[in-house]
Amino acid sequence: MANEISSLEPAAKPRSMKRFQIGLNVITQVFIVFVLVAMINFIGFRQFKRWDLSQNKKYELSSMTTNLLASLQKPVKATVFFNPGVAIANDVSLLLREFEYASKKKFEVEVVDPYNNVSRAKDLASKYKFGGNDNIVILDYDGHIKFVTAQDMAELEQLDQMAQMQGQQPRIKAFKGEQAITSALIEITEEKQNKVYVLAGHGEPELKGGTLNGLKAATDRQNIKLETLKLNDVDKVPEDANGLMIIGARADFSERELKLVTDFWAKKGRLFVLLDPDGRTPRLDGFLLENGITPSHDRVLRVGKGLGRDDTQSLALHDVVYLSPTGVMTERGKDISKDLAGIDTALLGATESLQLNIQKAQLENRQLIPLIESSKEFWGETEFVGDQAVPFLDTKKDHVGPLTLAAAMEKGAVADARVKVDTSRMIVVGNAGWIADEGIRVAEVGINFAMNSLNWLLNREPLIGIPPKVKAPVHLGLDDEQLFRLAVVVTLLIPSFFAVIGVGVWFVRRS
Repeated sequence: MANEISSLEPAAKPRSMKRFQIGLNVITQVFIVFVLVAMINFIGFRQFKRWDLSQNKKYELSSMTTNLLASLQKPVKATVFFNPGVAIANDVSLLLREFEYASKKKFEVEVVDPYNNVSRAKDLASKYKFGGNDNIVILDYDGHIKFVTAQDMAELEQLDQMAQMQGQQPRIKAFKGEQAITSALIEITEEKQNKVYVLAGHGEPELKGGTLNGLKAATDRQNIKLETLKLNDVDKVPEDANGLMIIGARADFSERELKLVTDFWAKKGRLFVLLDPDGRTPRLDGFLLENGITPSHDRVLRVGKGLGRDDTQSLALHDVVYLSPTGVMTERGKDISKDLAGIDTALLGATESLQLNIQKAQLENRQLIPLIESSKEFWGETEFVGDQAVPFLDTKKDHVGPLTLAAAMEKGAVADARVKVDTSRMIVVGNAGWIADEGIRVAEVGINFAMNSLNWLLNREPLIGIPPKVKAPVHLGLDDEQLFRLAVVVTLLIPSFFAVIGVGVWFVRRS
């Protein structure tokens, strides 16, 4: 019996060793899993990708904003000082988080609730001198301060007089926070404001109180100041001029005026010329011709079928003359029409085509690039007599489409993009109506193209891109058939699914 017990005692030691090994393996495995999870979290916290899956890309930043954030030389501190009850408070906070992510630590965001963090709110109000009831975003760039208010970031619906009398509050129609904040960033990050003079005295539209309010508002948002200039009142173009705009001149420039423009152009000047086909400007046309761009003095149009009333006042199809051409942004002009290439835009009103002498430009060290071309359905009518008569395409006289409607020219550029030199730059468009308020309403792409063009003329290529989008709220519209299907799914299919599962579980338990 003793021998049996002694023979069993040595077996206890291997069991103890085996338990120790199992415990050590478990601890090692848990430690390895913990390290892997920690590594994944560490890497994921610093290296990750975000997608905006919302229907209207509500928080997706435009290329203009991301380019601006990437070009920041110093950090920006953004303080969100909003009452949480304000309708757009959450939108503003989430939008600025996207700014913070896109800036790669150059844009820091602090959200301050004035009701829950009273001491911090008082410190901010004392430092930046604003009212405690204000709802604002404070941007601080190296001591340059800019306030963006809630009114700047929300577009409200217009209430009629009856609704106002009843005390109704306007509903927020669109959130345009990115547009407002990006514009404020441009203003505080640039050392000085760019100034572009709009020439007057030749039948051009008025800059103030006229039809260029949309253009003026867009340039203000991008820290570009537009001012009216009459060349007959000055001895030379002002020294602070970064560029000149000629918008739909109907009368010609005098020799003295044209010499002032030519002198400005020769000194690395920047010109934005929008032509009016009804204008008579031979001296201006001659200046453009010398630079390889020839106004064709035609009328870009097409003829199609449209509904109208005949002599008996009955509806019938008849020929209609379309005088506002549709153009497409060219791929060749990508430095200017960045993110707009391939997009159609309507040029409202009278338009003439442009003839480009590319060979002449190359011989004179000038780069000439078409920016907008018409569709092939449009042609340049050389004998246009008004919309009373229906014109027809005469291939011997008229200009067959597609036609060049806008072009850019750069003088003195170097082929190697790595070499930066001062150059003269010019953009010419054969239409002036597209930049007026009505033209912008017809095709909003036009104002985007105008801002891209001005930024290119002013050597602000990093800011070229689609301007911040106004993000309208999403409306879910369902017709009767869709509502019926939704009701069937909610009231019949989903309950039936869970009922079948319940019956199955009950049956299994009973069996």
